[in-house]
Order: sequence, then structure tokens, then C-alpha cells
Amino acid sequence: MSSAGGFEPFARDSMMWRINRERVVLLAGPAAAVLQAAHPQVAMGVAAHSKFRRDSIGRLRRTLDAVYAVAFGSGEEVDRVRESVGGAHRAVRGSSPEAYSAFDPGAQLWVMATLVMASATMYRRYVGPLSIDELNAFLRENARFGTVFGVAPDALPQTWSAFETYWDEMMQGDLLGSHPLCGEVARAVVKPDAPWTMRALSPVFCALAFEFLPATLRVRLGFPENPNHAWLWRPLDRTLPSLMQAAPASLRYASQYLRASKRR
Repeated sequence: MSSAGGFEPFARDSMMWRINRERVVLLAGPAAAVLQAAHPQVAMGVAAHSKFRRDSIGRLRRTLDAVYAVAFGSGEEVDRVRESVGGAHRAVRGSSPEAYSAFDPGAQLWVMATLVMASATMYRRYVGPLSIDELNAFLRENARFGTVFGVAPDALPQTWSAFETYWDEMMQGDLLGSHPLCGEVARAVVKPDAPWTMRALSPVFCALAFEFLPATLRVRLGFPENPNHAWLWRPLDRTLPSLMQAAPASLRYASQYLRASKRR
């Protein structure tokens, strides 16, 4: 049943449920956060309106909570996310000479795209293949998903082929990492100042993020051009697919998905 706001919750058999229920997609979280920070509009907004040096992981966690609420929640839960995010974003704007806004269409599309690519990439890497029809369906569902966060319903490319073209153009273009704050915010994602537990995990965050960053963008953001991240990904690639098949649902799937399954 849709809520008063008109949002129809995603169905149990949707690609949104099928892909986002897998905990393994979270491995792409640091990379998505770094790529988001590489957009100048996002970096300027984060730098001016958050304690990103001490709370970069907190921002990632809040993003994840919102994603799960919209993917698996009821219409009322989605409405609460819409109001909360909209209220927070209205304050995120700056004037010239470096104007920025949380509602900048290009930045909103890029943030949405990083979530789509991160989820699809990890699913295909460790869970199983996805057909073009399934990927196109996932895009269509994400177009509806994005409206909760202010993204225009027709902003995302309509086909996976067009989406990959957009992605490649962004990754190879000059926009990402073009402002000094991009590198500062991106580095805070994988090398946070606090708490000490997050500082201790910095090598893991770096390895998770660097796998998906081209060398030119890594250098532009102030990271090493050829970092060693195989020490993490090689054992993951070797063991995770079989572990995924053997893991009980309580370990394999997100708790929000399990609760939603029981509720539905």
C-alpha cells in the first residue's frame, strides 16, 4: 500500500530487494563514498556542513540507513526519510564565488549512480550474474528510489548501456577531483581522524576504495597511483562466493531485509 506521499514500497520480488539484501554489497561502500566526495559540489557541501574529518564513517552509515529504509521500508518509513533528508539538504548551499547546493542535479545524479554501480558490481562479483533485463529493471527501480532524495525521475539513464556510457564519461572526465576539497574529503573517508577503531581500519578502507578508482583519479585525489590492494581482494575473491552460498540468512542478508520479509 502506498503512503499519503504516494510512494509505492518495493515488492518482495523486485531487483531492489534482491540486490540490496546482500550484505556483501557493503564492500563497495568506501569506494562509493570516495567517488561521491570526488564531485566538487558534494565535497564543498560535506566540508561546509559536516564534521567530515571526525565523522566520515558516520555519514556513510547514515546514507546506508536511508538506503535500507527506502529499499525495504513501508510508505510511511519512506516519507520519514524524504522529510529528514530534504530538511537536512535544504541547509546545504553556498554562495559565490564557489556556489554549491545539495540539490544540484549533476551532483544528485552522480551520488545516485555511485550507489547503483556499487551494488550491481558487488552483486555480480560475489553473488551471481545479472542479465541486461535485470540490470535495466534495477535502473528503473533506482529511478523511483532516487525521487525520495530529490533526484528527478528521468535523471538516471534508461538503459544499462547508457548508464555505463555516463559512468565512463564521468570517470574519464575532468570534473571528478577538480576541486581541492575533493581530495580532502575523500581522504577523510578512508583515513578518518576518529575514533581510533576507524583509524586502525584505515588500510582496509583504502583497499576497498582503491579497487574501483582509476589511477588518474587516485592521483587527483591525493592517493598513491599504484596502491597495493590485492592483499585484501585476492582472498575475498577466492573465498567469498562459496561462503555466501553456505552462510545462513541471518549472516548473508541485511537485517532490514529480514525484518521486512517477516512484516510483509
